[in-house]
Amino acid sequence: MNTVIILAGGTGTRVGADRPKQFIEVLGKPILAYTCNIFETNANIDAIEIVCHHDWIDYCRTMCDTYNLTKVRWIVPGGETFQDSVINGVKHLESLLDKGETNLDDNVFIQYGGAPFTSQRIVDAVIEMTAERGSAVTATPCFQLLSERTTDTTSDVWCDRDEYIQIACPYGFRFSYLLDIYKRSAEQGLLEKIEPHTTSLMYALGETINYTYGDQTNLKITTAEDVEMFEGYVLAQKKKQTLCTKGDVIVMLADGFEECEALLVVDLLRRAGLSVVTASIMNRREVSSSRNILITADCLAEDVDYAGAKLLVLPGGRDGTANLKNCELVASLCKQFAKDKMLAAVCAAPTIPASLGLMKQATVHPDFQDQMCDVTVSGDAVVVDDNIITGKGLGATIPFALKLIELLVDEKTAKQIKDAICYEA
Repeated sequence: MNTVIILAGGTGTRVGADRPKQFIEVLGKPILAYTCNIFETNANIDAIEIVCHHDWIDYCRTMCDTYNLTKVRWIVPGGETFQDSVINGVKHLESLLDKGETNLDDNVFIQYGGAPFTSQRIVDAVIEMTAERGSAVTATPCFQLLSERTTDTTSDVWCDRDEYIQIACPYGFRFSYLLDIYKRSAEQGLLEKIEPHTTSLMYALGETINYTYGDQTNLKITTAEDVEMFEGYVLAQKKKQTLCTKGDVIVMLADGFEECEALLVVDLLRRAGLSVVTASIMNRREVSSSRNILITADCLAEDVDYAGAKLLVLPGGRDGTANLKNCELVASLCKQFAKDKMLAAVCAAPTIPASLGLMKQATVHPDFQDQMCDVTVSGDAVVVDDNIITGKGLGATIPFALKLIELLVDEKTAKQIKDAICYEA
């Protein structure tokens, strides 16, 4: 299970507001609600625990109801200090071990309630590395020039910024490891000495910190100017969302894609009355196919509203599949759609969900069987493994598309289209 502890126990006095910064409203919505929503909408997060300032617990409960934050399972009182709040959250999760509500093999993530800028890409990257190595933080290269402060107003020591990184939340830990950090820190008297961050304790204990993708938008709100910046960010996101392209089915396109495998699927699914969107991952709408045919996608992949989509389709093509496989957005989307929607791949593209460990059985073009990891490969034209559908190659694209219609619409519609196009196989 993946659980996130969201820290909302501070007072945020540097913002200068009449309430803790995490409860300041931006466009009528508390900052904490924006932060919680990041994890509420992430398919890989199972539960949220809010560590809340004791005076604001009732407000927090109401907030969760108002914004339908269904993953919030526990609201725990905060402590007098930042570290006390973290420990309160960790100890509460520890108390649930005997009840079977938590497990030592769970992954636990720590996020500041006043850090609403965190992207899904960052969350997914931290989740992935935590699962792989047992702990992770998000980090960004240091782009600003650095120097050490000599006095309050002077500096005479220059630092090489290329030698530094900036660590930010979320932090991720295997739960057993997180408990061990605090146990050893308490035994060594570090909790009263070290700057109140779990990563600081790790450094003091001689532990190695694993860092993964981060970016400069992942800011923690500290001042009134940060609140104004976040308001602008929210407005920009709302504007972008109004421009997002929506569809029942999203077909991902990359340079080198097999044109028949993509466009046959688009054609037949649209005949079935489904809304199909072609989305380019190439940062341009024009995509070159495996036969050098230039296709203009409906939109860029980052401009798609994936929330309402039912199916993600990955066409094949040797180079197209390689480009899709190297795209972090595609990997993240595959995991999301495999979890609670539908994911389909044809020809070489089944190697992508196979590499992510998302399926147990599939079909694939014979040239790519050696890239199917531990997946049981069938020689059938189409294989359905729960909600993941795979097609063997270009020659199987029509039955592949008809199976998608059968699953998304109904068998009758699939048969009507099969008869209409005189498909007799």
